[in-house]
Amino acid sequence: MIEIVDGIHRLGTSYHNFYVITEGGKATVIDAGCSKEWPKLVAGLGQIGLAPDDVEAIIATHSHADHLGFGREAANAGVTIKVHEAEEARALGRYQGKSAVAVSDLPLLRPGTWKFLIAVLRVGITKRPPLDSVETFTDGETLDLPGSPTVIHTPGHTEGHASFHLAKRGVLFSGDALVTRDILGSRTLRAQMLGDEFHNDPARARESLGRLAGIDAHLILPGHGDPLHTSPADAVRAVRA
Repeated sequence: MIEIVDGIHRLGTSYHNFYVITEGGKATVIDAGCSKEWPKLVAGLGQIGLAPDDVEAIIATHSHADHLGFGREAANAGVTIKVHEAEEARALGRYQGKSAVAVSDLPLLRPGTWKFLIAVLRVGITKRPPLDSVETFTDGETLDLPGSPTVIHTPGHTEGHASFHLAKRGVLFSGDALVTRDILGSRTLRAQMLGDEFHNDPARARESLGRLAGIDAHLILPGHGDPLHTSPADAVRAVRA
């Protein structure tokens, strides 16, 4: 587990991230990684003197297998799982549309594709057990959790994709709405979007960038890639350019 700034830690792999926010001896977890990464979270919490009982909630940017993979295991341990209201059906395994990108949708002749697949297969991306129940939040809601994250509904990647703003800390968790890594290519550090094949509605995902551009923050923590020390406005301008 890597401390990015005071009270915010990063876990995952070089291809995907989930985060721990600490405040007053309690924690909020942003996303729930892949299905084999629950022990990684437990160990990371232990490094900073916390345990799963100290996690007030896991709040998910969305419910894909690399963001809610160990959600069922966490819920079984008594951790509350929260998703945007438009994401509830996905989280509960009731969604009838396209669940996620299929391997056949990917450019299989690119070496980077296989590097990505091998890395995420190792941490269990093929499994995402549906949850029995979740709590939901709405756009604009400030959650009564460590860090006081405010919800920004950024649909397109999924219908209920959400980003989270920590206003007092100047931090934006952008999930898969805005990333800093081409996960099928070389490792970079620049603002970008995932390829269209990863989004349920690519046009809507591009529109959602406008919702991030006005956020007052100086640090962007994406679902894929390294931290970006810039404003969302500058990041969005770079993507649109």
